[in-house]
Amino acid sequence: MKLRSYIVWFDDNDYIGLELAFPGGSVWKIVRKIKETKVLYTEREHELYKATSEARATFECSKVAGNGPPTALIKIHMQVPYLEAATKEPSERAKQADPEIPYLASSEAEALSILTEAKCTSSPYLIDWMHRQQIDGWVPGGYIHYIAMEMLPGVTVCYHFHRMERQERDELRDAFKKAWIECVSCGVEHGDSGSQNLIWDRERQKCYLIDFENFRCPTSKSRIWRDIQYIGWNLAEAGNDGDYDDMSTWIL
Repeated sequence: MKLRSYIVWFDDNDYIGLELAFPGGSVWKIVRKIKETKVLYTEREHELYKATSEARATFECSKVAGNGPPTALIKIHMQVPYLEAATKEPSERAKQADPEIPYLASSEAEALSILTEAKCTSSPYLIDWMHRQQIDGWVPGGYIHYIAMEMLPGVTVCYHFHRMERQERDELRDAFKKAWIECVSCGVEHGDSGSQNLIWDRERQKCYLIDFENFRCPTSKSRIWRDIQYIGWNLAEAGNDGDYDDMSTWIL
């Protein structure tokens, strides 16, 4: 069940200005929150399926010490209580604590590690990651997971694609094909296709794939480029006849 909540799980007063020291020696200060999302479950879903509610946020950060670029992104995955328990005492919320690394966070860290090791230029490189337990957070004893990564230049494609002129859309598709092929050749096939997971830097004619929370290792079959990827990533639409094989009939 998809639940709505107007709770701000990552309050600016708690995070802006916070310094985070990673195991590799780099230290980062949070400058601003870029976005916040959540996946919430009911008490019944938590009890029946052991479903864990989670909030995620992406922050822009500046380097304080250690290796790395001057600025970076830090993505945080944090356990939060099921909605009915949000206003209960910390001791009650702590009963839901799950200290384990969540799948989506570990998956992204693994994917970025593979891509960084392969020196992929079409994805953010991984700076570092760390896993902790909350002390006085939303779920004391619950997980909080941090991933520090490169901050890429450009814009998120889903917010701009339909305002682009045809020439720029063609340029983007060409750049996306190169980026997709490079990521696959480096050993990572993105598992969540969509223009919300693409960054476009027109000045450099460069497209990047981001948000590897779902990925798989490519097979000999899946690593072969097919033009239908454009449709899967919201960079084209099939025409009225619904022919997914003939790109000349597509809406580009």
